[in-house]
Amino acid sequence: MEASDAVLRDIIDRFVQPEHAERFLYLLEKPKRRSQLYEELLHDASSLRRDKRQALEPPQSDPDQLLALLRKKGAGQTCFIFSRRHALDGQQVDFRTALASVAGQMSEAILYCPKAHVAFVEEHDGRQFILSAKL
Repeated sequence: MEASDAVLRDIIDRFVQPEHAERFLYLLEKPKRRSQLYEELLHDASSLRRDKRQALEPPQSDPDQLLALLRKKGAGQTCFIFSRRHALDGQQVDFRTALASVAGQMSEAILYCPKAHVAFVEEHDGRQFILSAKL
């Protein structure tokens, strides 16, 4: 298992509603199904636990403001990015750089800091969420 797969498994275990988690873990185990996993996980937030997500209203596009919000929840310098529309999918990158390339782009992405268990999510329609074990 690649490091990014372990991180994606952590996201599923922590933030996905139990009734969806088993299916997502099944899709994760099948590399040819990665696109389908992203479609189901990132297209809308219905599969994400309500008690672990906070909607950003209105959506933010300023990476510095978003980073400040995430830092309050413990986010570090880097994050893993998961997006079928992004060349850096599955890679660990600078958090601010990732936010600058994703926020406000309707990019269907999750940027996740595993040490703090905090994530930024942007859906296809531009809705945004912060996922955190500590809301």
